[in-house]
Amino acid sequence: MILEGNERGFGAELARHLMNPRENDHVTLHAVEGFVAEDLHGAFAEAEAISGGTQCKKYLFSLSLNPPPSARVSVDVFEHTIARVEQRLGLVGQPRAVVFHEKDGRRHAHVVWSRIDADQMKAVTLSHYKRKLMDLSRELYRAHGWDMPEGFRKREDRDPQNTTRQESQQAKRLKRDRAGTKAMFRACWEGSDSRSAFEAALQDQGFLLARGDRRGFVAVDADGKVWSLSRWCGVTPKDLRARLGPEDQLPSIADVLGHTAELRRPQTQDPDPRHALQRAELVARQRRERNALLEAQERRRQEERKSRLPRGLHAAFLRVIGRWQTIVAEAEAAAHASQRRDRQERQALIDRHLAERRRLDQQFQTKAPQRDTRQELVVAKEDVPFTAPELERTPSLALAHLSKTRASFTRTDVLRTLATRIDDPAKLKGIADAALGSKDAVRLSSDGTPRYTTRDYQAAEHALETAASQMAARNGFGVRHTPVSEALKRQNTQMRRAFGGTLSDEQQTAIRHVLGDRQLVSVVGLAGAGKSTMLAAAADAWHRQGVTVHGTALAGKAADGLEAASGIRSRTLASLERSWETGNAPIAKGDVLVVDEA
Repeated sequence: MILEGNERGFGAELARHLMNPRENDHVTLHAVEGFVAEDLHGAFAEAEAISGGTQCKKYLFSLSLNPPPSARVSVDVFEHTIARVEQRLGLVGQPRAVVFHEKDGRRHAHVVWSRIDADQMKAVTLSHYKRKLMDLSRELYRAHGWDMPEGFRKREDRDPQNTTRQESQQAKRLKRDRAGTKAMFRACWEGSDSRSAFEAALQDQGFLLARGDRRGFVAVDADGKVWSLSRWCGVTPKDLRARLGPEDQLPSIADVLGHTAELRRPQTQDPDPRHALQRAELVARQRRERNALLEAQERRRQEERKSRLPRGLHAAFLRVIGRWQTIVAEAEAAAHASQRRDRQERQALIDRHLAERRRLDQQFQTKAPQRDTRQELVVAKEDVPFTAPELERTPSLALAHLSKTRASFTRTDVLRTLATRIDDPAKLKGIADAALGSKDAVRLSSDGTPRYTTRDYQAAEHALETAASQMAARNGFGVRHTPVSEALKRQNTQMRRAFGGTLSDEQQTAIRHVLGDRQLVSVVGLAGAGKSTMLAAAADAWHRQGVTVHGTALAGKAADGLEAASGIRSRTLASLERSWETGNAPIAKGDVLVVDEA
């Protein structure tokens, strides 16, 4: 459970935010304790009035409790967590209010305490509260068996695409995908090594580099909106200054606004009107069901209260014979049992409503096209890209074309290639002889049907072997121990749930070998040996370290199989080669490339 707290004032504004039904499907005022008022606005106004007798401006402490999206968390767990927070921060006995919010199929809680100790008329000191809340969050994740976020284990393992509350709100206001926007800014930063390269990358994405009024380095989009580069790129102002130079050398926001009309317009996330309509209908029905349940429970509670304790002469008789205290104790136990029953009924209804909302959202989820936005896919022609006169002047061009698709070829292959451009049999035979007799051709065998290759292919093959040997000997590319251990643990957990098994010793050895210190490694295994499972765990470890993983194979079907089995986004080698030929770079520096059937 993520615990995020802050000291603040402006209680009236906070009360309006917490009780706002437009931003949430359901808002429940769970408790108002320690205040004279019974509503949120009155309670916070009371806290503000008491703080007037002190010098404290931030007289409230606001805490949000966000459990994992897939976890089912009862009210008891929230209340127990709130009690532990009070113990850690020294807020025990302070007036507090608890509000539950539900939206997007998730439920979270907000707790607000008054920091003013009314007896001593001074504010409770909350020293190091962020560190204390982080420690408690880790304890909660471990105690409940939830998957802990990487950044909770180790700060440097945080997902670089995570966004803060301010970033999320900005992306929401501008109808942009927050994770995609942050990934775009980071890609622009990581893919450039100078101000000019970074400026060009931003402009290609529809942004202009500028000097901000409050923040030194900002980007301005086509709508004139300002984006903090330090925040969205995830780097410090010092790093920005080292690469981009001093801020005063950049144009101001006012200077670049005149050029924003030339920028590419952003793709905004406009909500589906059908989704909004069905959501409104669903929320209205759920609110009616909850009100009906609360009214039914209240009627039942009144009836049960009347029947628990005897009245009149019967009550007097029980007092005389000494049985009254026993009856009272039984009535209290029955009342507690009724409270637990009512709470379980409300929790069951809440769980059902959350599941309904998630199912509705899933119906309108659209998957982004599986296309690498950093390159334009252009299908190469399969026929010979030379004319007949070109082949007559330079017969070895046919050999160069053949060597692009095969390691060796025969005379028949040469004749078949030339026949697509030359019709005359005599001329065809002469050009083939000239091609195979040129200095570019290398004969590989003399027995049976002779096979040939080209000098360029042999040179490329030798260069590839040399580069592979050098890469295999180069160190400094290992994955840290923590991501590897967590990836192995997660893979074993998934396998136990699926069929009761775990990774074999050979698979774990292969995973550690692949994630080791070498720049180039290879794993050989028969079909069904578990290579894909091994790669899935390795990809998980790479992702935990913040590394982007690409997959490739010779055939499209093999690439699809690699992606389906390991979860690594994959494409064919021909597609990669075509991207490089057209000047694109689908694989960035620092990425990992997995080649299947190497």
